[in-house]
Order: sequence, then structure tokens, then C-alpha cells
Amino acid sequence: MTQTVLPRRTEPRGTLLDVVPATHRSELLELGVPRHYDAGSVLLREGERSTHVLLFLSAVAKVTASLENGRMALLGIRVGGDIVGEMAAIDGGPRSATVTLCGPGVLRVIGRGEFLEFLRSCPDAHIAVSGMISRRLRWANRRRVDFNGYSSRIRLARVLVELAEAYGHSALDGITFDIGLTQEELGAFVGADTDTIGKEVRKLRSQEVIRTGYGRIMICDLTALKNIAHMTDQ
Repeated sequence: MTQTVLPRRTEPRGTLLDVVPATHRSELLELGVPRHYDAGSVLLREGERSTHVLLFLSAVAKVTASLENGRMALLGIRVGGDIVGEMAAIDGGPRSATVTLCGPGVLRVIGRGEFLEFLRSCPDAHIAVSGMISRRLRWANRRRVDFNGYSSRIRLARVLVELAEAYGHSALDGITFDIGLTQEELGAFVGADTDTIGKEVRKLRSQEVIRTGYGRIMICDLTALKNIAHMTDQ
């Protein structure tokens, strides 16, 4: 069997391929079959009854869910090293969110039986998957606390700090992440409408804390952004 070689590692700390023990990493990379997907491909759809798991080798995707008011909530971003679909594989329930690629991607498609057998045979990997699920739930809980307790400015600053620390890479004038978030999607992360987010982004830009371009945000002053993120409302 030809061994899969993971592309240059771009996954942030905390992704499954980052935390799974090295002795099991190569086994995980051999599960399933590799597939190439085009930008905009819907990998998983909320409510569907599939149970396979997707391991990201080289990809960036947005995880969204429908709200009762008809709007979409942006629940998270997944990158190389992440897996998606693990909850449906474990409990057999319907998909809880939609996963859409931001650009072209290379992933491994892993059947439920193969994935569960891997977890049974590799207890350390099972613990790593459980820890990943726990971290995602904690992240979601932080967002709920932020929504209820802080202004849109502070919520935006906190989200930008977390995105920069998780997905950012150093550039000449700061830290950039090329995830391709629209202001509407950023608003879905923050829990604010597009107009409010646009106003707060313009304020941060005028203060030279951030710089924006098409599909790109650069953090010019991470210290200032962190100070805003930890402010309390006046």
C-alpha cells in the first residue's frame, strides 16, 4: 500500500493531526480514500443522514447552521489536519451543520465502520478525538457568553484574536489569515448584523489595528486588538 504523504503542515494547534499521537498519525492518514474537491463544494449538509468522516489534508472550510430566524450561523472554520462529521459517525444522528469549502481541497473520505474501528484499536486516538470535540464545545460556549455579555466591538475583537492565533501567519506588516470571510459571515461569527460589523471594522481600520482587502484581514496591531478584546463596556 502506498503511504499517504501529508502536504506541508498548515493545521493549527489543536487539530486532530496535530494532537493525535505520532504512532497513530500515519494510520489515520491511511484511512478511507483521497478525494479532490472544487471551491464551493458542500461536503456535508445539515440534516442529512450520512455517517462518513472527512479528514482535511489541504483545505479550508466553513461550518454553518440554520437559525430559527432564517439566518445562518457561522459555527467554525476547519483547515488542514481537522476532521468533520465525527459526531454523526459516532452517534448515527443527522448532520448538525453544513460544511462548505472556501477553496479547492484535498480530503480523505472515511467510512463510519473504518473510523470507529480505528478508534477502538487506538485508544489514544479516541481520547484525542474526544478532546477535539470538547474544545469545539468550549469554543461554542465562549461565543454564547460573549453574545450575552459584551458589545459587538469586543466580540469582534475576540473573534479576530482567536482567528489570528489559530489560522494566522506572519506577513511583512502583521498577521494575516486568508480564510475569505465576508462581512456577513464575520457578523455570523460575532452575532451582529452586516451593518454593525461593517461599522466596527471601519473603526478598527481607521485606528490602524487591522487592514482589510478582498477576502483577507490583516492584524496590524495584535496587542491593541487584545486590549480591545478584554475591555468591558463603559
